[in-house]
Amino acid sequence: MKNKNIFIQIFMTFLIILIFSTAAYTAPSLSLIYVIQQGDTLSEIAAEYDVDLDQLKSVNNISNEANIRMGDELVIPQNSKDRKEKKKKKIFSEYSPQQEELSFAINTHYAVRINPGHQVPDIDKIPEDKIIDYYVGSGDTLYDLARDFSTTIGTILALNNKKNSFLRKGEKIRLPVHNLTDHQILNQRVSKQELDLLARAVSGESRGEPFIGQVAVAAVIINRVLSPQFPDTFAEVIYQRGQFSAVSDGQINLTPNQTAYRAARAALNGSDPTNGALYFYNPKTATRVSFFKGRRVITKIGDHVFLE
Repeated sequence: MKNKNIFIQIFMTFLIILIFSTAAYTAPSLSLIYVIQQGDTLSEIAAEYDVDLDQLKSVNNISNEANIRMGDELVIPQNSKDRKEKKKKKIFSEYSPQQEELSFAINTHYAVRINPGHQVPDIDKIPEDKIIDYYVGSGDTLYDLARDFSTTIGTILALNNKKNSFLRKGEKIRLPVHNLTDHQILNQRVSKQELDLLARAVSGESRGEPFIGQVAVAAVIINRVLSPQFPDTFAEVIYQRGQFSAVSDGQINLTPNQTAYRAARAALNGSDPTNGALYFYNPKTATRVSFFKGRRVITKIGDHVFLE
């Protein structure tokens, strides 16, 4: 009888080990889906998500980096337990003041819900003119939108009378911009056509300049859009008569390279190496240098001088 009990204990121990081993082997790894944007490169995406470039290419069956296209979806491998725990802690720490609970879903960005009984955000205090209509894009999640619009997931749910986290591509939702600066609001509202135009202007005005110089040119254009001294749209600023040589010599119509798109997006995201400049010129090629004599020089980047 004693031997029989020992045998049963050994058998049960073996069975438990087998079950846990099988579960550990078959448990799916968490992955993120990233939608490629204009100007993205695989190396930048790998660096952004802290993954190995070769692993990123392998998971997505990519042999040639030049083959990636805007709109394609990339699986971002998240196989490290430590990395998942770090991401999870980061999300909880960012949203802990609002007492929002987040849970992960497999092979998607995030599944999000608000715990029952938590206080609903007071959306009546948000002015109506500080709420915009936003059309959900590929890969958008409540977490990403809350972060980008400097608000909370609960506020977005309340504004849209939503009970769950599901978002459909093309769905129109209301998002608050009352916590954003004018620059951030502009970034959220810029259209693909406006991004294309900004990139063309950057390419035409600063092709051959260092990357920071191209960002600086984009920043000047953005500063003008935000300034009461100039028109308030990209098209009106860029095509304003006599302002940009790229318009007068036709280079505005050339297809920009990926660096110009990267520079445009960096400036839209808030990078301004000029510290608020509204003008720039190249002393080697400018024909109206006298126009700039009464203005304060802020900095010189590459061949361009940037002024107030």
